[in-house]
This record gives sequence, structure tokens and C-alpha cells, in this order.
Amino acid sequence: MNVSGVHKEFLSKRILVNFDVPLAANEEEKEVMDFQVLVRGSGSMGSRYLQLFQDELGISPIVFPKRNERLVELTGRGFQVIKDLAELDRSSPVYSIVATDTSEHLEDVKALSPYGRVLVEKPLTSSMRELKNFRKDTDLKTSSLSVAFCWRFSLAAEFVRKKVECLGQIHQVRIECSSFLPEWRPGTAYKRSYSAKAGQGGVLRDLAHEIDYATWIFGYPEEVLGVLSNSGYLGIEAEESADLLWITPDGVTVSLRLDYLSKHPVRFLKASGERGDVTWNLLESTVLVQMEDGSEQKHKFKDDRNLMLLRQINAFLGLPDATGTLASFEEGAKVVALSDAARISSSSKTWQSASYL
Repeated sequence: MNVSGVHKEFLSKRILVNFDVPLAANEEEKEVMDFQVLVRGSGSMGSRYLQLFQDELGISPIVFPKRNERLVELTGRGFQVIKDLAELDRSSPVYSIVATDTSEHLEDVKALSPYGRVLVEKPLTSSMRELKNFRKDTDLKTSSLSVAFCWRFSLAAEFVRKKVECLGQIHQVRIECSSFLPEWRPGTAYKRSYSAKAGQGGVLRDLAHEIDYATWIFGYPEEVLGVLSNSGYLGIEAEESADLLWITPDGVTVSLRLDYLSKHPVRFLKASGERGDVTWNLLESTVLVQMEDGSEQKHKFKDDRNLMLLRQINAFLGLPDATGTLASFEEGAKVVALSDAARISSSSKTWQSASYL
């Protein structure tokens, strides 16, 4: 369903739109909300959020860019732009989305948390060392913090979570996410992007969605075996590929392949159990269910990226008709801990325990 231009009166009334039901139902169940929305950062992800708020929801959010040279451009596009948090109106809560570089996430979370709820783009931070220092030096209520893992708002993901219960004992789960980094951002020099930087990028950080939904569906492991590689083919500092293996608390073997090197993109999850298989193709938004009696069913879902982000926004704003579950601060930290453990494992060539908070 095309939701462009829906409910432009949202500008003044802050009206909820449920994107998964007919418009008539939305017209009958409007909720007037009193809050402010702020987007910190105006890079690729920040710009996407700004476009969604402005074009799909009819909201003009407050923009708090990192670079002063964006001020004129953003003001010209009709946004309220601030240079300093002192300019914020504190008479109503502020819902802030942090879409800055990974290395700046915690600093921005600390600055914005006193104003209201904060949704920070994945990954939460670059390493557990940074996160533990942050927790030690900062007294924040993490219950008001969430991490933006938008695949949790995939209708297919929710279907898979329920369907794997029908497989009986699950033997193995295979996850692959492979694509070609130079084609990610047309017109942008990929070697100068954050993806290429050792401290901010690499497949473990860029493709953290796979680690999140794997653990969200099947549970968090105690330890992980990792093999990270940089062949030099792309000419970047960060790892080009990562292969991870772990065993869940229920004894399920999970293996992941993440890479920047594949010119023919692949993105899927396959769970195999005693009663059949469930295969989720994330690129096609389909789930294939194959049971032991030979029956097959293929399900198609409405899961384009904008719809998932819009569902995530609904959940973040805490609106009555919101669906899906945001990743908590603690869950976001667990993804960072698993990534750290995989790096250590790759260096030590042994299984490595995950150092959760």
C-alpha cells in the first residue's frame, strides 16, 4: 500500500497512522499526541528518517545535524533546524532518533536522554569497552533507550518466529547476508564511508541485523566461534567477511555468513527441524515452509524497508496501534558483545565467551 501523503494534518495534530490496515480504519481511530520528534544526524540514515517523517507521516521533525554546512539546506527543505539542545522547547517530551556515526552514538544518547525517549541506530556502539565505560560514567535509565533493529518489524520475521515452533527439535539454522559494498551507496566513495573504517565499520557492525534477529528468534549463546577476513580486494580497513558459529541455550547450531564481497546479493535464514524446514528470503520478503509430509507453502509479505521503519517509528512513539517489539538497550548491548567475542575468537582461533552486561 502506498502511504505517501497520508494524513498531512499530522503536522499540527500528531495523528497516528497504522500502515497495515485500510485507511478507513485509521480515519476512525485517530489519536492526538503531544510530543516533539528530533533526528540527530542528517547522513544517509538520518536523511531516510527525515524523508519518512516529512513525506509519509506529514511530520516536520526537528533536525539536529552534526555538520553546520547542512543548516541552510535543511532549513530550505522546511525543517526546524537547531544548532544546540538549548534551543529545544522543554514543555513537551522529545522523542529523539540518533543516526550519527557509530563512534558518536553514546555521546548523543547521553545528551538527548534527559529530554525523553531515545532510539539509536544499530549498532549501539563500536565495542563493549566503550559501552562499559559509558555505563560506569553515566547514570541513565536504560528503560527509555531502544536500538533500531528494523527487521524486528518485518511481518515475515514475526511469522518465522511462530512457525519455527512447528518444526519440533531444530537441528540447525543457517543465515547468510552477502552483497557488494561498492554498490551500497551509488555516488559515494565507499572507501571513505564509515563501512570501510576499522573502528566503525566492517560486516559485523554493518550487518548486525542478522545477529539481532538470529538471537531474537532462537536465543542468546554463551560463546561464539568466529573467523573474520580481509582479503584486501576492497581496499578497506575493516573486515570484508565474517563467519560465525554458536549453539543456542536449546542446543540449536547457528551459523552465519556475512560479507561485502558478493556481486549477486543473498540474504536468507533457513531453520531445519525434525518436522521440516522454514526458509525466509529477506530480499524477496517470502517464507517457504516445507513439512515432512512433502507439503509446501510459500508466503509473501509486505515488508519493504520503509514500511518496517514506519512500524518501528510507531512502536518508538508508543502509539496505541503500534505492532512489533523494539530492541532494548540490553539487547543492543548483547549484539555488540557477540560481535566483540567473534573478533577475539578470530584472533585466538578458539571459542570465546560473550561478555554480556
